[in-house]
Amino acid sequence: MREGEELPSPEEARRFLEHAWFEVNGIRLPRVLLGTSPFIGAGQFGSRSYAYWAAFYNRPERVAEVIAAAVELGVQGIQPLPYPFLAEAIRRAQALTGEELVLAATIGPEDPLADLAIFEGLDVRAALVHGALTDRARSSELAAIMDDVRDRGLLAGLVSHSPMRLMRRLSSGELPRPDLLLLPFNAVGYLMDAPARELASAIRSLRAPVIGKKVLAAGRLRPEEAFRFALGLRVLEGVAVGVISRAEAEETFVSLAKVALELGWPGED
Repeated sequence: MREGEELPSPEEARRFLEHAWFEVNGIRLPRVLLGTSPFIGAGQFGSRSYAYWAAFYNRPERVAEVIAAAVELGVQGIQPLPYPFLAEAIRRAQALTGEELVLAATIGPEDPLADLAIFEGLDVRAALVHGALTDRARSSELAAIMDDVRDRGLLAGLVSHSPMRLMRRLSSGELPRPDLLLLPFNAVGYLMDAPARELASAIRSLRAPVIGKKVLAAGRLRPEEAFRFALGLRVLEGVAVGVISRAEAEETFVSLAKVALELGWPGED
């Protein structure tokens, strides 16, 4: 598909999403993950945060409907925050769709290892230390958490609210190297501490697998333009994107498939 052509059909998008995977240390992850920040009314959504919280917080049946809509479009994975109602919503969505989702779960900041119990019985393949802990923890603390995660057969990752600072700490050897990173990455630098192109250079230098979050800048960017920028820089192995409805899921993930197909993303492994 070339630029200027119509959006792919939902079926064409589904085929792309179902086959878009990458591998880290022998563990496979979907390149496209459903994010869960809207379901907790995260503050990044500004004036919409309360409405999202009222609609979804502690309402697993409503969250499950949105997850199921994404799964029906071909999304194979989810990036859940450590809330029991989100784990319950995933279980309900799996029952609705008959599909088993792959999880790259955030853990922490208060008790990261205990948080893994929230997802018991689900296909967790990566555990990502919450940015509020990553950005303040000592190297020894992060190393102990990541060692425990790996001992459980999972990929150990780090999330950051200050991605460039984290890249510098990793490059200098101040912090132990994770298996993958989850970092904000968008065209307007929203909730980032450096422009995206500067961060992209640091990612290339570090050669660490990165999943981009906040790619839509919490709804400030239209999906197609956001994905064209973020995927076009060729440094992201995957993206985690939140949606709040079936219609939004279709617009978002069909646009993502269109741009990925046009750009040939991710390219050669």
